[in-house]
Amino acid sequence: MRFKSLLCSALVFASSSVLATPIVSGLGGSAGFGENVLPANDDGSSGLIDITPALSGGLDFFGTNYSSLYVNNNGNVTFAERLGTFTPYALTGATDNPIIAPFFADVDTRAGATTASPGGNSTGSNLVYWDLDDVNNIFTVTWDDVGYFSQHNELVNSFQLALIDKGNGDFNIEFRYETINWTTGDSSGGSNGVGGTVARAGWNSGNGTDFSEINHSGNQDGMLNMPSNSNVGVDGLYVYEVRNGIVSEVPEPSTLAIFGLALCGLLGRRKFQG
Repeated sequence: MRFKSLLCSALVFASSSVLATPIVSGLGGSAGFGENVLPANDDGSSGLIDITPALSGGLDFFGTNYSSLYVNNNGNVTFAERLGTFTPYALTGATDNPIIAPFFADVDTRAGATTASPGGNSTGSNLVYWDLDDVNNIFTVTWDDVGYFSQHNELVNSFQLALIDKGNGDFNIEFRYETINWTTGDSSGGSNGVGGTVARAGWNSGNGTDFSEINHSGNQDGMLNMPSNSNVGVDGLYVYEVRNGIVSEVPEPSTLAIFGLALCGLLGRRKFQG
């Protein structure tokens, strides 16, 4: 589309300040984040989800090819079994349950919808959605303005996980952080959404050897500032490449250029409804 082309060119070459990465919408469903949703819950999970409609070759994650996974309310996906753990643990050592976690903390969506956070694509639904995009070959999980335990929605977080097919089991991991206002549930030592055992983010193959946490995992101020943090120079965006089963960080390019390219990619992935 001509509008998209002009917009992308302007973003790549303009010399203006960088904005935080929005969560991607336009994926279908009532909130725009896909037709699949977890009912309001505390510590719940989806059933086993077949991801091959979006990622036909599965996910090669440290030598094991996964064709399915679980979406867990508490800010992560797992491969071996559901995960209802609400107080986050360090994503190091042997977890026995491979995990990819953009924001592992005590999400509680039972308080119901709230006012949408300003400045992004969140809707205030206080629910968790997932989308299987068989056109662009992306599996996306969205935590849309979610609250924390116990039944709080006065502070909410909006973040997203995307698993992007690159063929033959290779894929990219993207963590997107639009709004982060809390880090800790009441039962994890938190008070008013902070303190106690703070949220963690990263991934773990489950074998006790292959794992990594983002640079601010478990740090109160760092996790609250995730919409301003990045490993690729784009506020609110973390990107990892998984090739032949091995995870590596994408080298940091020019901040403004990558922001423009990333946003162009997000625009291209949206499913516009006819």
